[in-house]
Amino acid sequence: MPIANVLQKLPFLDSLRGPTKRGPVLFASWDQVNVYFLVVKERKDTIGAIAWGTIEREAEKPSLEVLHRHLKQQQISASRLVLLLPRTDLEMTTVEIPPAEEGEVAALVRAEVEQLIGDSDHDLVVDYRLLDGATPSPILAPQAKEPDKDQPAESDPVTSRPHTAAAFSLEEGELNQWKEATEKIDLQLAAFTSRQTAPLAQLRTKRVFRSPLSVLIVVYEGEVELSFFRGNRLASLRTFRAGSHDVGSLTDQIQTEVQRSISLMDFVAPGERPELLVLVRSPLDASEDVQPKQDVSDESLSLCESLDANPVYLAMPVDSSSKQDDPADSRDADPVLVAAAYGYAQHQLAVDLVHPKVPPVPPNPIRRWGSIAALAAGSLGIVSYTMIADVNDLKGQVSERKLELTEAEQIAGKMQEKADETRLVQQWLGDQVDWLGQLQKLSGLFPEGQRANVRRLSANVDGTTGVFDLSIQVNDPNRVAELENRLRDANFSITSKRISEQTNNEEYPWQFEARIAFPIAPLEEREEETFLLNGESENLGMKNADSEFAKRENLAEPDSEEGTEVESSADAMVSEVSENAL
Repeated sequence: MPIANVLQKLPFLDSLRGPTKRGPVLFASWDQVNVYFLVVKERKDTIGAIAWGTIEREAEKPSLEVLHRHLKQQQISASRLVLLLPRTDLEMTTVEIPPAEEGEVAALVRAEVEQLIGDSDHDLVVDYRLLDGATPSPILAPQAKEPDKDQPAESDPVTSRPHTAAAFSLEEGELNQWKEATEKIDLQLAAFTSRQTAPLAQLRTKRVFRSPLSVLIVVYEGEVELSFFRGNRLASLRTFRAGSHDVGSLTDQIQTEVQRSISLMDFVAPGERPELLVLVRSPLDASEDVQPKQDVSDESLSLCESLDANPVYLAMPVDSSSKQDDPADSRDADPVLVAAAYGYAQHQLAVDLVHPKVPPVPPNPIRRWGSIAALAAGSLGIVSYTMIADVNDLKGQVSERKLELTEAEQIAGKMQEKADETRLVQQWLGDQVDWLGQLQKLSGLFPEGQRANVRRLSANVDGTTGVFDLSIQVNDPNRVAELENRLRDANFSITSKRISEQTNNEEYPWQFEARIAFPIAPLEEREEETFLLNGESENLGMKNADSEFAKRENLAEPDSEEGTEVESSADAMVSEVSENAL
């Protein structure tokens, strides 16, 4: 492919091409005999005809050269050219396309055309017109009215059913030749379209197609174009050669072709008759006399009368700058060119090979990745700046927390020292037993000295229980039960054993051993104690011990040698207990 053709396919180079010329627009078309032209001047809101006419073709010269010579002779100027080519100069192919999104239709049509044509060394320029009347749910062409936005998405015809399209194709080299030929006559090729599809949009705008099935007939020299409509939607296109210019023969041929085409259409109901419409291009197409004719021969009938068809007229107002000899109206201008001029002014040309419909251009990867890179770099810079600021703030907070932690550790160390001291004191206090208090309670529960005598006493701690082991002498065995009851009533537990009788001791003939236990109260449940100085506590302890054991002396006989031993052992025990308490 030449480099120039490649550059023309790059959409972002449109801005580098030459500017579009301004000025009158020349619309041109031809058939086997004549060349038809119309020069239009565009106003702000409308268009007007400047010049129009019909030129006879020359066998050995191109139609554009003949047209240019005539315009030069008549001093008619134009800057842009819109060409309407017949089927003989522009290839048309009917293709079936599967259900697809609107942006994918152009690529599918091009693929179908290339498959039908086969391999070619030349690139094709393809444009299409959707035959939306051939299916119940049409695909709307770009120039057609958009569907109702309230219509449910599932009924969208673009993606629901396969559809038919009329595809027009031309080799790119051939299109370039047309552009070069246009430039030689000092014109810019503005549009390159099909002669048959150019007037259809304007006719539909004027609501010409009102019947359920209509056929538009356009007669040229040597050929006839048929356009089939389902309602106001194009369903099929057909062109055939006219065998004769005789109205009767032409009528029979048109009727035959219409019936043959309708029989091949699966969307036409059996017996359905179409409405025939004739686009009036010459006096033979329709008579200007609107009165009905009577008793006339078939040779004097117009084509509309012979076909029982309705005539369709199209005209354009004449611009004030027109130099036409008879500027009363533009009735003599080709109505196909008039409809094409309105369609071009309203951007409703269904087919234009100069600006064909193409798939959406994918985004430029350089721009895309450049934008992504710029966005990523900006985001990275913002994130880095934010992270650095956050890190600096966190470092300051860490320094402050370290100082607070150091102070807290120092305070915690001091508090731990105090807690250890407190724990040791509480443990020491919890291990202490008020032996003197318990002895005082026991002395109040024991019998009088004449009834009982304590020979041995020892004290120890068993877990959370304080224990006294005693050896006691009594004058009556009933004293044992009496002593046990008193102690149990005072929340002491007592176990007596080895109760035996002593025959050699008349005052205390009975002897037994007892174990007295009492619970050691927890530290928090003990009564508040008064701590005294060493000297005061020692004197107080001695006084209490003396008074306590003075009572015990009454339990033993002063003259008894055994009682003296008990006294001495009791005094030693009291001294030991006092020293432990202090």
